[in-house]
Amino acid sequence: MEPVIIGQVDANMTTDITTDEELRVLLRVVWTAKNNEVAFKPAEDLSRGDRIRVTVEKVSEAPRAEEAEKTE
Repeated sequence: MEPVIIGQVDANMTTDITTDEELRVLLRVVWTAKNNEVAFKPAEDLSRGDRIRVTVEKVSEAPRAEEAEKTE
């Protein structure tokens, strides 16, 4: 399956981040304590005030219920 862009959001950096630090992105569906957080090291240094864009892509289909039962 080819990746499909689901959405994008632009934001301004509120602090400096270097390439050896982790940048974390929080993906929240509803307000809950169970959040999905992803971390990565940026390819270049980011400074306070830099404008960034986070892109979310769908890269695979969820397994169907019948297929999930076969693997159990």
